[in-house]
Amino acid sequence: MGFSKRFKQLDKRLKTLRAHFLPAAFSPIGQYTVKEYDFARAYLVLAHAEIEAFIEDRAKERVDIVFGRWNRAGRVSEVIRALIAFHNIQLRRPWKLIDNSARSVRSAVNSYFGVLKNNHGVREENLLKVLFPIGIGPKEIKTTWLATMDSFGVERGSIAHTSIKTQQPIDPEGEFKKIREQVLPGLKRLDRKLSRVGRRV
Repeated sequence: MGFSKRFKQLDKRLKTLRAHFLPAAFSPIGQYTVKEYDFARAYLVLAHAEIEAFIEDRAKERVDIVFGRWNRAGRVSEVIRALIAFHNIQLRRPWKLIDNSARSVRSAVNSYFGVLKNNHGVREENLLKVLFPIGIGPKEIKTTWLATMDSFGVERGSIAHTSIKTQQPIDPEGEFKKIREQVLPGLKRLDRKLSRVGRRV
């Protein structure tokens, strides 16, 4: 199974950000100008935004597919059932039976879209709020990758929401390698998992 069109867009965008914001050649002794450090911070924040948008877009895309199938033929898939169950939890009624009525389905889907709209990050909690309701649980995601994403989200938050006076200089090469060698492989696996969401009824 190949990668989705949306993943290819993300990969291309991350390469563009690398070209725009990181040095063409990394320093062998890890020393950079003030401008290069600022550009590295911009790279990290923008890369984070692109990755967050990718995950949300792919999740919405899959739910749009199963919801469209339900609208056309009334087919209640595993994803629809999972969304309804999650919605019941949100309503603090986890004991409530799965109700396949049109009102229940639409309410669950709209509630999930609200979760996506109000998601702000790629930390473990953010990721599981997006993925769990559509049937991708913690056991299907490598814990090491979740930990990487969590630290990535923390770092982005620190850069975006604190003064430069309180920040330690970041390593442009280290940030690039973290995204290419640790974050992206997990996103590739997730992309394939998301492509399978909604395939079974």
